Amino acid sequence: MKFGVLGPLTVTTSDGVPITVGGARLRTLLAVLLFHAGNPISVGRLVDTVWDGAPPKSHLSNLHTYISRLRDRLDGVRIDHFDGQFCLYLPPDALDLLRFRREAEAGRLAVRGGDPAAAAEHFRAALAQWRDRPLPDLSVPGLEAEITELEATRLNLVEECFAAELATGRGGELVGELQAAVAEHPTRERLCGQLMTALCEAGRQADALAVYRTARATLVDALGVEPGPELRQLHEKILRGEPPRLSAALRTGFPICQLPPDVADFSGRAPMLDELTNVLRASTSTVPVVVLTGKPGVGKTALAMRVAHQLRSEFPDGQLFTRLTGATREPKQAHDTLAGLLRATGASGASIPDDPEERAALFRARLADRRVLVVLDDAASPHQVRPLLPGTPGCAVLVSSRTRLSGLAGVQRFAVLPFTDDEARHFLERVAGPARVGAEPVAASRVAAMCGNLPLALRIAATRLATRPQLSLRYLARRLGDERHRLDELAISDLQVRASLAVSYDALTPLGRKAFRRMSLLGPHSVPGWVVAVLLDAADADGVLEELVEASLLDPAGSDAAGEPRYRMHDLLRVFGAERAETEDTESDRLGACRRVVDAALAFADAAARRMPRTFTLSRLNDVVAAPAVGVHDLIDDPVAWFTAEQSNLIHLVRMACARGWHREAALLAERLDVKLWSRSEWAEMRTLHEVLRGSDERTAARAEFVLTLIDAHRGHHDQVAVRFERCCKEFERLGDLHALACALSNYAHFLALTGEAERSLPDAERAIELFRAEGDGFGEAAARRSASITLGRLGRLTEALAHSERALALARELNEDRQIALALSEVAWVRLLTGELSGARTAGTDAVTLFRALGERSALANTLYDLGLVEARLGHRDGAVRCFEESGQLASDIDERPLVAATARGLAAARIGTQEAVSALRDSLEVFRELAVDSEQTITLHLLADALDATGSCGAGARAEADRLADRPDLVTSVKLGALLALSTED
Repeated sequence: MKFGVLGPLTVTTSDGVPITVGGARLRTLLAVLLFHAGNPISVGRLVDTVWDGAPPKSHLSNLHTYISRLRDRLDGVRIDHFDGQFCLYLPPDALDLLRFRREAEAGRLAVRGGDPAAAAEHFRAALAQWRDRPLPDLSVPGLEAEITELEATRLNLVEECFAAELATGRGGELVGELQAAVAEHPTRERLCGQLMTALCEAGRQADALAVYRTARATLVDALGVEPGPELRQLHEKILRGEPPRLSAALRTGFPICQLPPDVADFSGRAPMLDELTNVLRASTSTVPVVVLTGKPGVGKTALAMRVAHQLRSEFPDGQLFTRLTGATREPKQAHDTLAGLLRATGASGASIPDDPEERAALFRARLADRRVLVVLDDAASPHQVRPLLPGTPGCAVLVSSRTRLSGLAGVQRFAVLPFTDDEARHFLERVAGPARVGAEPVAASRVAAMCGNLPLALRIAATRLATRPQLSLRYLARRLGDERHRLDELAISDLQVRASLAVSYDALTPLGRKAFRRMSLLGPHSVPGWVVAVLLDAADADGVLEELVEASLLDPAGSDAAGEPRYRMHDLLRVFGAERAETEDTESDRLGACRRVVDAALAFADAAARRMPRTFTLSRLNDVVAAPAVGVHDLIDDPVAWFTAEQSNLIHLVRMACARGWHREAALLAERLDVKLWSRSEWAEMRTLHEVLRGSDERTAARAEFVLTLIDAHRGHHDQVAVRFERCCKEFERLGDLHALACALSNYAHFLALTGEAERSLPDAERAIELFRAEGDGFGEAAARRSASITLGRLGRLTEALAHSERALALARELNEDRQIALALSEVAWVRLLTGELSGARTAGTDAVTLFRALGERSALANTLYDLGLVEARLGHRDGAVRCFEESGQLASDIDERPLVAATARGLAAARIGTQEAVSALRDSLEVFRELAVDSEQTITLHLLADALDATGSCGAGARAEADRLADRPDLVTSVKLGALLALSTED
């Protein structure tokens, strides 16, 4: 199949039979892909170009449809989609634009090789591809800039072609063509000069002089400028009777290319490639210098080679390349590097000065007024790079380095990061084959993850797969999963991740190597600077951290809420560091470093937790913890922000402490972190933390099981919760942990009351009150009294319920605990709703909501808003009730409290009875309550569903009958809830 864009868009079979591609947008899409054949183009660019900046809402779907149509219409043509880009691949002979570029480059190579006849032949072949202006039959504003540039390239090539042919002595034959070209472009001085040269060769000096006079007049009249020096000098030579030197008509430039081969299977980096090429090709008044920095094995050199090869045509005088061996202990000296570069540019040994400054000056002189790209690979320091920089515009410099070269001024730095997940997968496909990766996508993702998406590691893994067809990705992923042997697996032939990392590690100072090893012990988390100081048992670690960051062995990870800079180590670097720690540090050194961090973290966590209001009854913080060595005020001004920043580290430290038998420290650290997690309803994180503690000592494990049971109760995972609560109570009795027993009894009573077993729950609530009073814990007593109030309310003993809730409120006010006050107010509001004191219920509920908002208490706020919605419904305030249910439902969804999500959806459905949406929502809520086995909530929902079915013309009798069967015992709470929701459903 053949394609043409250098003229109207054409598509033909290989035999020349036209193929119709219908539709303006489909033809535009094909034109854009052809213009960029072999190069990825982003989806955004395609959308903007195809729809001229005004795409429809369905543009992505439409684009994929158009791509599918092209694939169907153009049988055998490959259009790939990856990394948010599309790329059309064609053989070089299949597109006139590719043939034009290929022949033009071949001609330039022939010029540089001193063969003008061959150059002219290639140039003519290139120009023959043009049939007209590109795509005159299409309106594609998005391609206009490229079309204009392409036309300028063609005109330059016309001049180069004439220059090559003049150099072969064919000037007389060219007069006619040159006259036509000058007539079309009368201000092109080079064309005018070429016509004058051809006329002189044909013996027509007078006509040549006339051409000059015409050209001068045109330039003066049209542009207000005199001819340039080259045209004037040619005119003067003709006046003196000197024939033009034909060799001057052929520009030989500075023909040198030292670039190593481009990486054939280079993958990814598309946005960075575009940015780098744009920066380096930009026309500026200075020399653009770009520095690629990144950790070992991240692909800096491969990226530099791809950029340099893409820019070859932009730097026709040459591309210089030198490897500076900066990562080794003996980097190459700039003085020696200059000698090699000077020899490469044609300087003889005798002409190369010994003085370093004179040598650098000669190098700058050799590159002056030329367009040369200088590529400096693996630079060590600014001192090594500065003497190698050209001095005049036109040249550009591309540097790769494992260090940031911070002292090099006026450069643009680009951090080369590991691949994205998509880039890593695509790279595996390029090397190991798309079929194998596609057959095991999950294992492929695991392999990439085990490699940390590091290109060197991925190349080794993919090469192993490519060279061993019988090796499955699942098997390789399993072997890479063992951190102790991961680096052994990432080696093949002379490619070794360990060896690459060792070069950078060995170049560190002794303290830098020690810090690197110690940090690897802390797992895959970002850490603040103070942790590194504790690891080293030093007062400050800024200097060594800067060394590791400069060497690209540590990544800055921003700053936390305390303004403390944070750092993260790449997984493979961490594995390498752990290896070195095993061989270079004693076990005592490693344990000592880890214990110092655990103790310091506990001290900080204790200080932070004590600055927060108590939220979790189990967390009394009665144990004394030593004060941290580092100033607390500087780091924990905002304790919630501090806990948030350190959360994953603290959980990891709890895991580390348990593994090493430091059970007390693990329990104390978890108890302090619970203060923050519970207050923010961070159930998933809290579960992770206490799953770790299950493997600790008996007391800690029992408390962990209680917390996990409590989380399941809150999230609506009720299966076996009652049995687990009973088991926890028995275990705490056996251990004599009376405070934990009181907590378990109080929460168990609350759970039983909410699930319809109020009679069973009251004795537990009453005993919890007694135990808390004996322990002197007013906070816990208030919580237990709220549980008793809920139970008594369910039993219809409203006077006693109100007394307990008001006593809980009084205790909270004595403690001056806003959260406890809010919880007690919420319970007072609920009891007053049950008694029908709606005004008092609304006041107490509103006050509780205000406090919970200020405290950031999501779970309690969500539950109180739901209760307040019921109050508003009973008061006839439909809009107020709906607003409460909507906000409560959103909060409950955010923290994954399924019972409340279902209840709020039911409340909103009650306000929409008469619609099919209400029927659907009520059925969904009913399914949840059936799963939770809460009869009272099923009863309420079934009654509402019956009304909803009746209101939409269906029969609700079945639902109503089922509700009656479930409601075999009168329940005041059920009646009040149902009454409120029915009032809402009948509101006009």
